[in-house]
Amino acid sequence: MPLAMLALGSYLDRQKYEVKILDGRIDDEASVLKECENAICFGVTVLTGAPIHDALRTTRKVKGKFPKLVTVWGGWHPSLFPEQTLRENTIDVMVNGQGEVPFALLLEAISSGESFAEIKGLYFKQDGQIIRTMPQPLVDINLFPRFNYDLIPVERFFKLKNRKQLDHISSQGCRFRCTFCADPLMYKRGWTGFSPQRMGDELEELWKKYQFTDVNFQDETFFTNRDRVEGIATQILERNLKFTWFGTMRADQGTRMNEDLFKLCKRSGLRKVMIGVEAGSQETLDWMKKDITIDQVFGSAAQCLHNNINVLFNIIVGFPHEPPDSISESLRVARELRKMSPLFELAIFYFKPYPGNHIADQLLREGYRFPQGLEQWADFDYVGSKNEWISKKQMNQVESFRFYQRIGWNDTMPLLSPIRKIARWRCQRHNYHLPLEKHIYEWIRPPENLS
Repeated sequence: MPLAMLALGSYLDRQKYEVKILDGRIDDEASVLKECENAICFGVTVLTGAPIHDALRTTRKVKGKFPKLVTVWGGWHPSLFPEQTLRENTIDVMVNGQGEVPFALLLEAISSGESFAEIKGLYFKQDGQIIRTMPQPLVDINLFPRFNYDLIPVERFFKLKNRKQLDHISSQGCRFRCTFCADPLMYKRGWTGFSPQRMGDELEELWKKYQFTDVNFQDETFFTNRDRVEGIATQILERNLKFTWFGTMRADQGTRMNEDLFKLCKRSGLRKVMIGVEAGSQETLDWMKKDITIDQVFGSAAQCLHNNINVLFNIIVGFPHEPPDSISESLRVARELRKMSPLFELAIFYFKPYPGNHIADQLLREGYRFPQGLEQWADFDYVGSKNEWISKKQMNQVESFRFYQRIGWNDTMPLLSPIRKIARWRCQRHNYHLPLEKHIYEWIRPPENLS
C-alpha cells in the first residue's frame, strides 16, 4: 500500500484540500492527467530503481499538459539526491526527508502565491538556481492525525495481495549507525513512534472497518522500544483484535526482550519477524558498525523458535574488499539458522553501494562512479547478481547455496523429500557439482525475476 502518500494525504486539512492518491501499479496515466485538472500541485514519492522510470514518464506528461502546475517530488531517492533530481526540468520542488509538515506548508504557499524560501525541508528552483531551505527537524508523529485509509482502495489492495493484509507504519526513523545504510543520513539517527494507546485506537477502528486478518508493520525497526512493543501487544489483546502481525527486529533487540514479552507478542498475534544478520563474520559486522553479535543473532532465533515465531533472515555478501572467508562464514551462519526450523526463511543479497553512508563515501574516495542523473539511477537494481567485489567462483557458490537451502529445509513439499536430502548434503559440504536436480527444478518452476 502507498503508505508514504497516505501519510502526506492524512496530514492535510480536509476542509481545505481534496486529496487524490493514485498508484502507478493500479491506476493508469489517463487517470493521473484527469485528476491534475484544476489541481494545486502534482506530487510523486519515488524510490530508487525502476520506479523512477514511471515517475519520470508520468511527471513529463503532466508537465507537458499542465505547464504551470507545480510538480513536487519526495521520498527516498529525491531526499538523497535533491540537486540531481531538480536538474530534471519538469520537477519544480523537492521535499526532503519527513514530508508531512513541509508539504502542507508548501501547498499553503502555492495557494497564496507566497515564496517557498521560509519553508523548512525544501529544495526548489528560482531564477535558474537551486535553492535549499533549512532542514526540517524530525517531528514526533504522535502530533500527526490518524492515517485516513479512505484515501486508498484498501479492498483492491487486499485482492492484489490475495489476502486481507493491512500495511501500516507505526514509527519513523532509525537510531542505529550501520555504514551500508542510508537511514542515518535520512533521519539523523532519530526515531519516533506512535504510543500504544494510539496504536490500539487506530488498529481497533481499522480492524472493525476492514476486517483484515494480518498487519504488516513496515517500520524500519518496529522493536526499538520494548515498553512500546509491550504496550501495543497488550492493546491488541485487551481489545480482542483478531489478526496476526509482522515486524522488523534487530538481533540485539531480540536478546533484550525477555521470555514474557516474547510470549505476550505471540499471544497478540506476532507470526513473523525480519532480522538483518547482514554478515556471518563478527569482524565484518564490526567493520560495518552493525552493533550486533553473532551470538545475539542465534539468541534471537532461539527465542523465536521457542515461541513458534517465524523469522526471515537477511544476509548481504560482497562488501567492498570483503575477504573470501567472511563470505564463507556468512553462508555457514545462514545454513545453521536454516537448520533450526523449516519455517525460518533466508534472503541473500549482493551488496550494492548506495550514497548516504560511510561505505559509499569511502568508495567515492577510491574513485567509484555512481550512476549520474535520474535516468541512470532508474536502472539501479537492488537484487541483481552483478557485484565487482565478489569472485565468480564465490558468486556461483552463493547462488547454489541460495537455491539449495530453499529446498533442503522446506518441509512443505513432501514429494521433494529425496531432493531435499540431496540439497542438505550439498549445503553442508558446499558440493554443487553436476546440479541436475537444480536444472530440473528450475525447469518445472522458473525462478522469479525480481527488481
